Amino acid sequence: MSTDYTNVNGYLIPSFALPTGSIPPLGKYGAMRARFLDEHRPFERDQMLLDGTLAQHLAGVDSEAHNQVSALVRRLAEQRGVSEDLKQHHPLEWAAQMQALQAQAEEIVCCELIYI
Repeated sequence: MSTDYTNVNGYLIPSFALPTGSIPPLGKYGAMRARFLDEHRPFERDQMLLDGTLAQHLAGVDSEAHNQVSALVRRLAEQRGVSEDLKQHHPLEWAAQMQALQAQAEEIVCCELIYI
């Protein structure tokens, strides 16, 4: 690996540049992963930042977490009998149950994907 240096007042400073290209927007789960890496795995975060893979990693985690949460909510709703019929006849109960299922799914995905 070759690194260019810039002489600033007698000190050689490495010339790093962020990779060019579009940086994907950081969603909820990507931000949670970034914060976890900042607080608990700073060396791993810094290594990914220097390699130029941090933004891609965070975007991948965010996308995968969204997919897993939505799939898990659907499966949990099927198992618990939360259906469109309940939504039509008892919308407030349906909303409360769906909110609880969403929270449960997010907790599972966070433990398995984000906080590792």
